[in-house]
Amino acid sequence: MSEIQDEDMKLYPCSNCGDYYPYCGIENHLESCLLENIVEDCKFCGETVVKKLIEQHQQNCQAFALQEKEDDVCEFCQEKIFKQFKQDHYSDCALKQIADTYQFYTAHECPICLIDIGPMDQKGVLECCHIFHQNCLQAWQKKSQECPVCRYN
Repeated sequence: MSEIQDEDMKLYPCSNCGDYYPYCGIENHLESCLLENIVEDCKFCGETVVKKLIEQHQQNCQAFALQEKEDDVCEFCQEKIFKQFKQDHYSDCALKQIADTYQFYTAHECPICLIDIGPMDQKGVLECCHIFHQNCLQAWQKKSQECPVCRYN
């Protein structure tokens, strides 16, 4: 057997899946393997999973199992969250950080009802960073989509 035939008969590992193929077939396999084995992150737990196995992963994913049990909403960004992770969410919530900064430098009075916004009150925050009682803001937004302070739309 010639050296070239020996090379063709050797098995080479696929750099994507690790299976072994002869030199003459590795290129064709790699093309299909890359398409079949695209990876993505599970949006529930963050684990990297082969796309075609994502449904199988989600059957065992504890975070996926909890998705229907989200029992609260962030008062700033309105994202569904778990009560037990509310403080963790607040540390990452950009709108909460803006609201905290804004509230630190301004009066804690709701511009709609003119009553102080307490630390335990549910707050509504607009993109212009003005803060209101959530109920006041919701009632206002039934009448107008503009900010009652700066008229930002």
